[in-house]
Amino acid sequence: MTFNFMQVTIISGTSRANNNTLRVAKALEQLIAKEGETIAEVIDFCEYDIPFYNGGAISAESLTPFQQQLVDSMTVSKTIIILTPEYNWFPTAELVNFIHRFADTPFASIWNKKVFAFVGISSGRGGRMPTVQLGYVVDKIISVFGFESITSPKAMEVQFVKQVLDTAGNSLGNAEFDKGLKQFVDYTLNLSYKM
Repeated sequence: MTFNFMQVTIISGTSRANNNTLRVAKALEQLIAKEGETIAEVIDFCEYDIPFYNGGAISAESLTPFQQQLVDSMTVSKTIIILTPEYNWFPTAELVNFIHRFADTPFASIWNKKVFAFVGISSGRGGRMPTVQLGYVVDKIISVFGFESITSPKAMEVQFVKQVLDTAGNSLGNAEFDKGLKQFVDYTLNLSYKM
């Protein structure tokens, strides 16, 4: 697959209304938009409709609009940034279920030849454990299927979200946070360009 530009999929991995994760997704989208020849698309899990295993089969030929947008975006993207709030030391159930249902041969295109990066979100302190867990699981998917993908060793933790970003993802002026977010974006995109 050849990329004339680099597309980035940003997965805002919670379906909770008015969530902080979407603030961070929008902030990342804004930063990435400032990069040359780079396009970002946010996939908002507020539209999430992926059934659990007991909810029936998923066919790559008959996806819902949300599922199709997710698959299409990930397929054309070279970089996938997955964001999750920390819920009692775990990523969201939506992300875990997404991995259960889509880490399968019919959806190989969303996992192969990608750079995966992870962001943990917290309204207070937290965010580290879900990034570690997601990185481990995605590494396992890459290994088991023999995909030519990597997970970035640089994860981001966004703590006290409402003190650093407004609802549209605009900075509230915390220079240290802004610098860290920019470093995360630069590192992730540079890693992707080298692949």
